[in-house]
Amino acid sequence: MGEHWEIFAALAALVATWSLVTFGVMRTIMSKCVADMERKIGALADIGKDYQNVERSLLELKAELPVHYVRREDFIRFDTVINVKLDRLHDLIEEIRGKK
Repeated sequence: MGEHWEIFAALAALVATWSLVTFGVMRTIMSKCVADMERKIGALADIGKDYQNVERSLLELKAELPVHYVRREDFIRFDTVINVKLDRLHDLIEEIRGKK
């Protein structure tokens, strides 16, 4: 009967040791997972900052665009007016030359 207690104590010690080793490995794995998740969350925060910068740049572009951009139709209208004025000026010059 004394031998059974020794075997039981040895098995209990073996199970306890195995449980502690398993717990230690699981704790290490979990700490690595938590660190990886924190790194990914930090990266998401950086993406959020980048998104805000892109959004600000887009709003600035929308504000500046009407100042620096001429629509095709507006340019054609402007060009037509200038050409009509130049044609009138040319006709006046030719008329003045013809009178002399």
